[in-house]
Amino acid sequence: MKKKIITILLLSLLLITGLIGCTKVEKKLLAMNEYTELDTLILSDIRFDGTVADDIRMRMIEDMIKTRNPDFIAITGNLVNCKNNGEVMKKVALFFDNFAIPWATSIGELDVRGNTSKKQIVNILTNNNLKYSMVMRGESYEYNYIISVVNKNNGIEHLFYFIDTSVDCSDTFVEWYKNTITSISFKNVDKKGDTLRSQVFMNRPLPLYKNYSIVINNNNVEPSPWANSQIFEDAIFKMKSTKAVIAGYDNLANGYSGERIQEVLFTYTVTMLFDSSMTGDNYMLQKGRIGGSYHSFRDASYVDSLNRIMRDPENFKKATA
Repeated sequence: MKKKIITILLLSLLLITGLIGCTKVEKKLLAMNEYTELDTLILSDIRFDGTVADDIRMRMIEDMIKTRNPDFIAITGNLVNCKNNGEVMKKVALFFDNFAIPWATSIGELDVRGNTSKKQIVNILTNNNLKYSMVMRGESYEYNYIISVVNKNNGIEHLFYFIDTSVDCSDTFVEWYKNTITSISFKNVDKKGDTLRSQVFMNRPLPLYKNYSIVINNNNVEPSPWANSQIFEDAIFKMKSTKAVIAGYDNLANGYSGERIQEVLFTYTVTMLFDSSMTGDNYMLQKGRIGGSYHSFRDASYVDSLNRIMRDPENFKKATA
């Protein structure tokens, strides 16, 4: 029987050589299940805001988790969207932790657009009382971090990059991305010059999303790429490590399709975004596009697609007090 809870191995404050400045960083390892898979529920832009609609959001997520029974929950950012972002984030972090499934999130611009600073938000997400949070502080490299996914023999199969898109992309960030791939691959790949497979989870998309309509599928609404991220896009192709870039919600682009370019899958995940008022034209437009994406990361080189998990918030209103 497939394991519900996979083993989390935590090794703190290890020195990774080759990183910029040889900075001490946390290292977390996420173990695949007994079938050498990592069944992953991917969520985007849930945007908890402290309203009664949060109850519906939680019930929808609970239903998706019950249906799919994932090994890991990956969130591409914008977990919250409110002035009291710190207070709401504490409730949200406990909500996810109570599933007893490892989970992690990127930082989106809405997560830190409130009264609580980014540093404090990350402190909430990394609180020691959270037993299943895989989030790392990453303060020395702009709140970006890596989770290493290991197989049953403890060999690294994937590097999961969780990217902070609340600030502009920078040369320093790109150097960190390239150096970590080189350094970790050097230690864990037998054949000289080969690189480990990696996947990128980010909220804002990359510039090339503007050029491929099959990726955006957003009713001709212009995508909003991560600022200055052409240098990151170029690095992805140059390093030949990243096999999938999974972006969050962007102007109604909503995970309906993806485009493989130079062996890299570029896609959006299905968003959880819907209007908290539960009424009006915006709600009617959004409610049919709500849900998450699902993928089983294996020891194969490619990510073929993300399966959609659609949910209608109307079906969860009756349980609201």
